[in-house]
This record gives sequence, C-alpha cells and structure tokens, in this order.
Amino acid sequence: MKQGFILIILSLLLVSCERSEREAPVNKVKRDFHSFIFTGMSNRKPALYKYNVKKNSFSLFWKGDSEEIVDLSYSPDHNSAFFLTASRQGKQGIFPFVKNARLYVIPDSASHPEFVRDIGSGIQIFSRWESETVFRIILNSWDKKVSTYIDQKTIILNIFGRILQEEKQVYDITSDGYPRLPRTKPDSLSPSGKYQVKFNENDPDSVFLIQRNTNNSAFMMTINKPVNEIAWSDNRDVLFVSTLDVTPANTSIFSGNPNTSSLYVYSIDQKKLLKKWTGGGYKNFFTIGDFLIFDDGFERNSSIYIYNFKEDKVIKRIKIKGGCGLRGIPETPRFGA
Repeated sequence: MKQGFILIILSLLLVSCERSEREAPVNKVKRDFHSFIFTGMSNRKPALYKYNVKKNSFSLFWKGDSEEIVDLSYSPDHNSAFFLTASRQGKQGIFPFVKNARLYVIPDSASHPEFVRDIGSGIQIFSRWESETVFRIILNSWDKKVSTYIDQKTIILNIFGRILQEEKQVYDITSDGYPRLPRTKPDSLSPSGKYQVKFNENDPDSVFLIQRNTNNSAFMMTINKPVNEIAWSDNRDVLFVSTLDVTPANTSIFSGNPNTSSLYVYSIDQKKLLKKWTGGGYKNFFTIGDFLIFDDGFERNSSIYIYNFKEDKVIKRIKIKGGCGLRGIPETPRFGA
C-alpha cells in the first residue's frame, strides 16, 4: 500500500500592422529604469542583490542569517515585491519539503524589506500576483492524521502585506489528485485590444500578429516549445514572447547542454524579429522603459542579462558565483526519486 501511495505522489508531482495612436504607454507615462532586485548566491545560500543602473553595478541587498530565498515576486507594475524565505528546502527521500517559510514585503524600490508573517512548513509553497494589488500564497503540507490527505493553506494579501483572506482546504490525493496552483494563461491581447498574438491551427509552431477587426496579419516567428509568457513594451511597439519546456519528454534536460526555453523580441513597427535567445533556464523576464531584463541558464551557470531593445545592445550580464536569477536560483528539473 505504501509503495503504491508513493507512486501516486510521484506521478502527480511530475506531471502587418501599423502602430496605433491608441496604444498608450503604461499609465500614459514611460517608466524610468533606476534599479531592480534579484536573487543570487551568497555564502552558499540564496540572498537578494540590488542592481544600480546609474553605476551599472550590483551589491548585496538582503541576507538572512538562518534563512534562504525561496521566491522573489514583483508586482505587475514592478513598483513593489514580496519574497519568501525558508530555513531549509530540498528533498527528503523522494519528496520535496520547505521548512519554516516566512514572508517579507519590499514596499517600493527605495525601501528595505519588512517582515510580514510566518507561513509554516510543508511539501511545497507557491506564490503569485493575482493583480497589481493582490498577492496569493499557497502552502501544501501533509495532514498530521490521515496520510493520504494534503492540507492546503491559502493566504491572500494586499500590496502592503495586509491579509485579506485566509482559508484551509483538505484534498484526498487518492481521489482529488495533488493540489496545484492553476497556471495563468498568457495574455495574447495588446492593452488597447488592437493586436493579438495568434497561432496557426494547422501549424502550431507558427506565430502571427493579428490586427483585430481587419484582415491584416504578419508572420512573426516559428517556435518549438509551449508559450510561457507574453508581454508588451511600455510604448506598445515591441512584443516579447517566451517559451518553456521542462517536462520529462524534453530529453535535453538530462544532457550537459539543456535546451528548455526561448525568448523572442519582435518589433511591431518594423514587422520583424529583433532578437532571440534559446537554451537552458526558464527565461523569467520583465521590461522597464527600453530595457528587457531576463535570466538564463541553470544553477552555477545561470546569469541575468540587461538588454536595451531600442539600441539592440546588451548593456550588462550579471554573473555571481553559484548562480543568480530574477525569482530564485534556476534549478535543473529533476524527476523521480
């Protein structure tokens, strides 16, 4: 019975166009790029670093004496952030674990982190922004009485870390399956609703940019992995598309040269692909003004790029001994025991 139960858990855990005057920038103003926070190793533990645009350099921003960074998550407008820490995380036997998770908030880029609350220990912890003002945390843990039950604690907070809602739900994994945080579908529609990213039904690898309510369309690119994220520049004249495949079917994961993700930069005005990066890592990214910031590679080979897409120039590649990333240190996916 116990072996069958373990197998159930394992299977559940793995499992063209012309520019429009109506395409206004975010909040009708162009955001300035001054600095950003990211995750990097420090004395063999993930900590927080801050990059300063003016100095074109970075320095240690926050480090816990007995904590390590689990996940750093910026708000959609990039004005504030939450991050989760743990005293320890990893695997015990074949199961993941996180010990003594805690939540902190960075109210704005000029502020230092503020402790919000203890979250607890469990199997896995997930977090994401539901909107520009609402943040959700989910902690899954084994039920202390019934071995086939998963207790799921959900905490919803506002941008300042104030709890809006807290609830608990119990799942029987033998009938309900392992509870996961639902994936958000990439928003393929431009902010004004004028443009939309479309995929050819007969050739799903072909991506097109459609001018809605017209017959105009432009071929954009050919991709070979599932689309992970779609974003638009502040001025709405550049489109960013990332792909990600970290499933066991991607055999490159098990090689010394993983090919798990791609990041495409497409100019709507010029109707052409400006740049493409393909290789290992997750390609987590965000944009501010004329800059694209993304991470690349896994673990000690991971780094962060700062790319000026208006000038088509990489102005900085951040490398830290042990690795660095925007959300955390990107880890190579591991399957099975």
